[in-house]
Amino acid sequence: MQEQVQTLVDAGRLDPATGEKVSALEPGVFCLHKSWGPGVVKEWDLFGDRMTIDFEGKPGHPMKLQFAATSLEVLSADHIYAKYVGDKEATQQMALDDQVGFAKTVLTSFGGSMLLDDWEDIVKGRIVPEAKYRSWWEGAKKLIRTDRRFVLPPKRNVPFELRDESLSPAEALIGDFDVAKDPKAKIKVLEAIRKDLDIFEEPAIELEETLKATSAAVSVAMRRAPGPAIELLLARDDLVADIDGLDEVEGLQLADVLRDNVERLPETVKGMGVGRQRQVYGAMEEAFGDTWVERLIGCLEGSGARAIAEISKFLVESDKGEQLSQHLATGLGQRGLGAEVLAWICKERRGVAVEAFAQKGVTAAIIGALERDHLDESTPKTNRLHDLLLDDKELIGDLLADSDTTEIRHFTRRIQATPVFEGLNKNSLLARIIKAFPQVEDLITGEKAGEEAEAERKAGLIVSWESLRGRQEKLDDIINKKIPENSREIGVAREYGDLRENFEFKAAKQQQAVLMRQKAELEAELATARGTDFSDADTSMVSVGTVVGFENLDNGAAETVTVLGAWDTDTERHIVSYLSGMGAALLGKAVGEELELPTENEGESRRVKVVSIKGYAGEG
Repeated sequence: MQEQVQTLVDAGRLDPATGEKVSALEPGVFCLHKSWGPGVVKEWDLFGDRMTIDFEGKPGHPMKLQFAATSLEVLSADHIYAKYVGDKEATQQMALDDQVGFAKTVLTSFGGSMLLDDWEDIVKGRIVPEAKYRSWWEGAKKLIRTDRRFVLPPKRNVPFELRDESLSPAEALIGDFDVAKDPKAKIKVLEAIRKDLDIFEEPAIELEETLKATSAAVSVAMRRAPGPAIELLLARDDLVADIDGLDEVEGLQLADVLRDNVERLPETVKGMGVGRQRQVYGAMEEAFGDTWVERLIGCLEGSGARAIAEISKFLVESDKGEQLSQHLATGLGQRGLGAEVLAWICKERRGVAVEAFAQKGVTAAIIGALERDHLDESTPKTNRLHDLLLDDKELIGDLLADSDTTEIRHFTRRIQATPVFEGLNKNSLLARIIKAFPQVEDLITGEKAGEEAEAERKAGLIVSWESLRGRQEKLDDIINKKIPENSREIGVAREYGDLRENFEFKAAKQQQAVLMRQKAELEAELATARGTDFSDADTSMVSVGTVVGFENLDNGAAETVTVLGAWDTDTERHIVSYLSGMGAALLGKAVGEELELPTENEGESRRVKVVSIKGYAGEG
């Protein structure tokens, strides 16, 4: 056949370069066309200027010699496509029986490196059925990871690679660390090195640069991902501890990193595994000395449910449970605890947090935290404390177990008025309250009259006449202006056509839901509100409608605060609501009494002494 090709070249029907390529495509040779895929040359008809190719899905396809020479790539018999075309069933069985050998064959066929998208183009749906591919690939990856000849990519834009087989296992692991792009990938490599430390002849020397590089990687990662960065540093320290003759390594130390990033500690431990968290807590004393307990307690807010539980457990095990209890008691009194901490207190009410749960202000703190998060658009939509109140059937009863009727009624009103719970959820909570405390059923049914009804009215929210008028005006505006306008908008939007794809209609309906919710909330608030001019304020102690002077015992500074109604807060005029953290802490205090008051910094307080109390009425 080669003679026939040469005859065509000599006759000028093929140029020498084309003739050489045609010679390589003799019958039985495997080839690849970039559009039609792999195939095998079946026969030549040189003098008829064509050859026949059996392509995948295109058998017996004729091609002119010139076109075949320029568009076909010759494949070796070891190429995965050649194996597939030569014996499809055997190749498919190889993928099932020998995933590691199959992966090596595929990668070798394409120069030892390929992206996962290219891998799937070859394997998925052709060699491995598409319906089974996902489970097959998950199983294959587990086997491939155990073979150091391969580098499995952490992301799809990183190549799947076959290493140079001349690399030693130790060199391969060091190479893995160097190419790992993020802290989590580097952690996995350090853990693998630690597991197979015996493959290194002199680990202290061979791993010196890797350990130094870890410090540099931690420094970079701390800026964007402090949690994984700290875990990488801990993985390095675990490895160092296992290397004989190497007690420590140059570069960053855990205590220094914690000290330099003190404001990010809650963010750092959030999401960490329990074991890594404990290592961080164990380094707190070295990092912060005598203030380590306060620093660790400060991590409760913002660190997540798992970290809150572990921090509390660590403090109790370190005989620091009393400081923790004091912090929780102060936070409850000042309404300064966040929803995650309050959720932990509720979950641990029969365990570590039994003292905190018994504090008088826990119910008010719970409602306050829920309402803060409800109004804060930056908080997550899911709220563990909210869900716990709904899911824990015994929680309401436990919260109110030692409360008097007045406190239970006040909590019931707060549940009725709060926008945090809606519809069936609110009804479910109210039903539980009634079941546990039948004496408050009238608050829901309204079945109370005479002197008792008047007493209830007087026991409602205390508000100034001005704020009461403001709320009523807002309700009137919603009822008489905004709701009618919204109804007209809905009517106009209906005329735009198909409601399923009518953006204007959907937006108007969403606004309708908002307005109706605001209407219901305002009506509930106004139903429990009692207007006053504060002229009957009791000045023998701090009460609603008093102006309180007190001295800061830390620096001697004099301050004045006016305690007014539920809706009268005005920070610029130093007016606080009697339901606020500061207002609630001041109520009932007499001249000469000392107490803790919250500061602008969440979780911090100051010690003050009441020096004067006078009535607010007539001040303005």
